[in-house]
Amino acid sequence: MLAGCAKPAIDKTSHEMLNATLWQHTSAEYECAVQQAYRLATENLDKALLDTDWSAALEQQGNDTGLPPAILLDLDETVLDNTMYEVRIIRELGQYSPESFAQWCESTDAPAISGAAEFLEYAASRQVAVFYYSARKEYLRGCTTRNLRALGLPFADESRLLLDDGRSKSEYRAMIASKYRLLLLVGDNLEDFVAGSKAHSGLRRELAQRYSRRWGREWIILPNAMYGHWESSTYDFDYRLSRDQQLKRKRDALTAPD
Repeated sequence: MLAGCAKPAIDKTSHEMLNATLWQHTSAEYECAVQQAYRLATENLDKALLDTDWSAALEQQGNDTGLPPAILLDLDETVLDNTMYEVRIIRELGQYSPESFAQWCESTDAPAISGAAEFLEYAASRQVAVFYYSARKEYLRGCTTRNLRALGLPFADESRLLLDDGRSKSEYRAMIASKYRLLLLVGDNLEDFVAGSKAHSGLRRELAQRYSRRWGREWIILPNAMYGHWESSTYDFDYRLSRDQQLKRKRDALTAPD
């Protein structure tokens, strides 16, 4: 390696994601939160099946009462638990990269989020179709499908797995809603529920408040303090910025909120 081109040393004594990852990886409180979310999802699914006016997708158009029921779930930090990848970032890598995340996905070692498998099995037992969508890239389809199958999750086949092929999650919701009555959306990022969430934090909060009646009913959100659009909105989704530059923008966001 040429002089002056060495990678900066990783500070293994401190990391900006330490507390968030520690909380999701070890805390009883996180366990309570996700169990609560999936218990609520189960109860609401029963209500939705009885209510012909119930629809979770803003993209649902026209009369959908004759369509078969379905639910749509995000994958990472909603169905699949990737905290061990975040642990590796803290201990070894310093920050996320597409290459290291792909290696994690290829290992097919992600366990299920607590409560997810039971909820999905219940949905399948009620003849509700299950679809999964994710920001994972198309080349990760095979390993992602294997991970879902290894966990014994229902509908773990490639036709039910919607990955990032250039279409937005809103477009995917519209696609599913054209053939199914979407009863529940489950995710950990505002984008999993409504279009327009890739915006600064103030607009994101306004968007969440605009649809406040849907939270805990048609829309079930799980906590994710490790990463997401809530974080990248603080540096305007500019992933070219260095880690230090991103950290500065985050600190600035604390003193200058929208």
